Amino acid sequence: MPLQRGGAPEIESASHAVCAGAQARTIKGEGAMQGRRKRTATTEAEPLPDPPRPSIRRADLPPGPSELPLVGQAFRLRSDLIGLLQDAAACGDVSTVSVRPVLICLVNHPELNREVLVTSRRKARRGSAAFEPMRWMLGNGLTVSTGAFHLRQRRVMQPRFHRRFIEKYAESMTEISSRTSLRWQDGAKVDMEHEMRELTLRIVAKTLFGIEMSDVVRRVGESFAEANRYMYLRLTQPPFARRLFHGLPLPSSRRFKAARAYLDDFMYGSIRERRESGAEGDDLLSMLLQTRYEDAESEGDGGMSDELMRDEAASLYIAGHDSTATTLAYAFHLLSRNPEVEQRFHAELDDVLGERDATINDLPDLPLTEQIVAETLRLFPPLWGLGRMVFEPMELGGYTIPPGVTVMIAPFITQRDPRWFDDPLAFRPERWTAGFRRELPRFAYFPFGGGEHQCIGEGFAGMEAKIALATLCRRWRAVALGNAEVVPQITLKAKGGMPMLLERRRNRPD
Repeated sequence: MPLQRGGAPEIESASHAVCAGAQARTIKGEGAMQGRRKRTATTEAEPLPDPPRPSIRRADLPPGPSELPLVGQAFRLRSDLIGLLQDAAACGDVSTVSVRPVLICLVNHPELNREVLVTSRRKARRGSAAFEPMRWMLGNGLTVSTGAFHLRQRRVMQPRFHRRFIEKYAESMTEISSRTSLRWQDGAKVDMEHEMRELTLRIVAKTLFGIEMSDVVRRVGESFAEANRYMYLRLTQPPFARRLFHGLPLPSSRRFKAARAYLDDFMYGSIRERRESGAEGDDLLSMLLQTRYEDAESEGDGGMSDELMRDEAASLYIAGHDSTATTLAYAFHLLSRNPEVEQRFHAELDDVLGERDATINDLPDLPLTEQIVAETLRLFPPLWGLGRMVFEPMELGGYTIPPGVTVMIAPFITQRDPRWFDDPLAFRPERWTAGFRRELPRFAYFPFGGGEHQCIGEGFAGMEAKIALATLCRRWRAVALGNAEVVPQITLKAKGGMPMLLERRRNRPD
């Protein structure tokens, strides 16, 4: 499929963008779809670089939605980001959104996604414009680090996320999901997003820190939620404004700093207690404590500093808790809106599980469960957008994108494109056959990102979602009481929560 210029198919909304800016050019050819100890020198993270500031003429960039003088799309960025991205994508596979003084080029094609994330990854990298607010919370964890430091961290942590290691957490996932199922009450009205956050918080507390749910852990979850809201608030502001407001004693800044302080106390305390006890376990904190760097530069025992462990633990906490909660909540919503799929899903669970909860050994026999999770991630990817700062001129779709421009890739947009997915807005788990997966361009579906920064916990999150969904839906269905309109934050959320009515499946004996 050739790249689209100036007239990409409609993606979601019925509205049509009025494209402004550079005139569309002729594309050349058609590509194939495809504790706070001092850090040693070996653990010193590379700073997030500020963007270059050359003179950039808006007229030299790709077309985009019409914009207001002086401010561009600044107001719409805050009030209707998803709609803005949809309208930008309708202008072509490379389009421009102006949020003065920031210029953002949205790319919406598998070839271009690959170009940014893999082929030209040295030209377009993580920078302060897109990641600075996250670093305030996550420090130098894998979620925000870059360069040689990131590669080194990933190299030492990756083996611990291989299947043979994460399978040991499956029993805890089943047990905690079963407890949630037994706690639910028939006829109760719940916020499914809150319920799933509570569930995944319990799972991550157990698998990451080896602890059970408590008021302390619940407050940890609330602190992460507060930090998420704040990080997104600052992310949507120009760098000079965000730094100014972050330094002022505003209510939002005070709440964030209080949340960060509580999380620091919790995580540093957990690390200190585990070090002092000398106890070894199978949780992820033990994995971090056991990590050793083998290069000649390492000092001391060659392990991670407490500060870096805190940063990696915070990154894993958000990745394993917040993202999977969004996936599970939207899976319940989509099943409620698609009763035929729900009936087939329940039949699969009844046939395979009978009267017991799901285990990791059941997953190969639950193909529809896996397809439901994949289709939910397609329609509502928690990682809805990725940003990279251009540091060297790069070619994208016939345009030369200069340094200083932010390039944005949006799984939420690409994964709803009718060029890659028939009936793209429909919930059709059955589309995920082995043949369809083979034919689908690699970067048409990438809910966990791609390239050197692809989510390290993808296997963990997938296993968590499938076990939890199967265990809960063996006994329960949920009726949607609202539309679950999406609102992007650091991860995708449902605007105003996700109210649902719990109904016990009547044919279940328990």
